[in-house]
Amino acid sequence: MVNPEDKSQPTAGVYQTGGWKAHWILIVCSLVYMLNYMDRVVLTVVLQPMKLEMALSDTQLGALQMVYMLCHGICALPIAYLIDRWSRKKTVGILALAWSVFTACTGMAWNFMTAVLPRAVTGIGASGLATGGVSMITAAYPKSKHGTVMGIFHIAIPLGIGLGAITGGVMAAKFGWRSPFFLLSITGLVLAIAAFFLKDYRTVRDGVAPGLKAFSQSVIRLIKIPTLRWFLPGYGLLLISSMAQINWLPTFVMRQFGWGTEQAGYLMCAVSLTAIIGALVGGVLADRWYRKNHRSRLWLPAIAALLTSLCLAASFFAFSYSFALGLAISLLFGIVNMIAIPSLSAVSQDVVPPAQKGLSYGLTTFCMYLFGGAWSPLAVGVISDSLGGGAEGLMRAVVLASVGGLLACLCFIMGARQYIQDEDKVRGAVIEAG
Repeated sequence: MVNPEDKSQPTAGVYQTGGWKAHWILIVCSLVYMLNYMDRVVLTVVLQPMKLEMALSDTQLGALQMVYMLCHGICALPIAYLIDRWSRKKTVGILALAWSVFTACTGMAWNFMTAVLPRAVTGIGASGLATGGVSMITAAYPKSKHGTVMGIFHIAIPLGIGLGAITGGVMAAKFGWRSPFFLLSITGLVLAIAAFFLKDYRTVRDGVAPGLKAFSQSVIRLIKIPTLRWFLPGYGLLLISSMAQINWLPTFVMRQFGWGTEQAGYLMCAVSLTAIIGALVGGVLADRWYRKNHRSRLWLPAIAALLTSLCLAASFFAFSYSFALGLAISLLFGIVNMIAIPSLSAVSQDVVPPAQKGLSYGLTTFCMYLFGGAWSPLAVGVISDSLGGGAEGLMRAVVLASVGGLLACLCFIMGARQYIQDEDKVRGAVIEAG
């Protein structure tokens, strides 16, 4: 952090926000993030043919998804610490290269172990993509636009889900379930190279020597921020509901209606298109409401979490009786679930000093998966198996996962109480040009 009034501090130029370089950062980081979600959804679309070819159980299918997110969450913290102390663009580039190579390895699997190991490494590779991207993007734009640019950045989620669903469904139907992983790998290599040439800001030193002790102290500083103590578990609880829908909807409709991968892919694409609306509306609404009351940064996610929970339970119940009604509620789920994300990403950056921007988002990612995102798909699979599997058992298991959104709503309401005070503590911090 630099105080412009203190002449004894470094005289490096202030990092300039806006301009075409900022837009290029937003574009490249968003595309990398989009590929990450394409890969996740391609896996969900091809779970059923993988199950048949490799003779896997629902528990094993859930484990394939869990190991990716567990490795993602565990590695998010140390990689975020590296991002803050080394280089955001280099870290994103290297991780994107690793992610691309092991995404291709997923397409080469022939049994459970040869599928689960590449998923673990791709989870590690993906763990710093969002952290580095959010750090660079929020530094490149003024705080008054953080909700909007985070809304644009997080369009990558529904866009990745939609494109991944179509790509996975169509390519799997025509060329086999392995083919979409190879396409994603090649595209990832191109974007990884582009990441090395992005504009970055000067690494901020916090006065503590590097090492395990410094890492622990940095994490503790973040946890001591009152807003984050509620925000972090809240985000994870929200992902219990989100991941249940994203990871199991294609498999559910295949069982319920006897569909193939292509039809299930089109359904996921439709849901993701409405989520794009949610990301854009959530970003714009976040900034407009923020101008009137800064606590809205968490009030808006609280409302969205409540609606997400209700829509998740209602949609899977509705599919059992009417496809049209189930589809309508699923489309609404896509909108309300994404409305929360731009605000939540802004919160992770707006109440922390510049020296901990990356670590803050890394801690956010870690808690997202620790409190729900990592184990939600596995839990749904285990409960589904215990209830007899099939469409009926899976539907009941997913409905139980809707409780996560209700608990997240309560956490966000509590976190909003301290948000203004925590934001004021870092107001006026200056980011230096690299």
